[in-house]
Amino acid sequence: MNLHTDELTCTHEPDLPVAVLRPVGRLTFATVPGLRQAAQKALTDHPEVLLIDVAQLDAIDDITLTAFPMLARQGVDTGTDVMLVGPDTHLRDQLERLGVARQVPVHHDAAGALAAHARLPGPRRMEVALAAEPDATSSARELVDRACTQWKITHLADTAALIVTELVANAVEHAGTPMQISVVLRNRHLHLAVRDESPLPLERSGGEDEEPGRGLLIVEGMSSAWGCVHTADGKVVWATLRLPVKR
Repeated sequence: MNLHTDELTCTHEPDLPVAVLRPVGRLTFATVPGLRQAAQKALTDHPEVLLIDVAQLDAIDDITLTAFPMLARQGVDTGTDVMLVGPDTHLRDQLERLGVARQVPVHHDAAGALAAHARLPGPRRMEVALAAEPDATSSARELVDRACTQWKITHLADTAALIVTELVANAVEHAGTPMQISVVLRNRHLHLAVRDESPLPLERSGGEDEEPGRGLLIVEGMSSAWGCVHTADGKVVWATLRLPVKR
């Protein structure tokens, strides 16, 4: 995927489990939205790590660099570590002056970033492909229950099962396409995602016996964060649960 504006081009290399995003050109207030959009698209594949190669990026105004901590926070929500690689001396000075380097890991090159990532505990993942049929919700709950039992986080099983039930039910009713369900355990979050193949926007209406939006209101109320990102072949609706802090 390439995103191009008059001043900034973003190239996405989705070589999972490591994805690379290369913004080339001028980062300005006008082009920051393009950078955010390209990064959000890259995160929909849920790579283990997203490397943003800033070697050819020129930040015209320091404040535009605050987009990177926001992207790192979105990475946490979607279960991906976001790292910056390749800044020249001037850009590194800008990142340090704004405190961005304290919020987003910055490395001289991709090798250094991947070495640092390798020292972190890896994610655990379970996935299942389902058809848009009524029993899809039951299969999704079984996946979540199995994952929570295996990963010894049974205290989150009921909440996670309820959330994935609502996400899958929404996809069955409104998308009506094959879907991919993923459950990913990271250091601080349990991440749930449903990818469908429908180009239609996320539908918030309920079923015949439900008030409009009830299912997604449940997701919103019970998750730490949730959202929807459109892809080239559909969309991904995701939600996360925060793990308790170990004392």
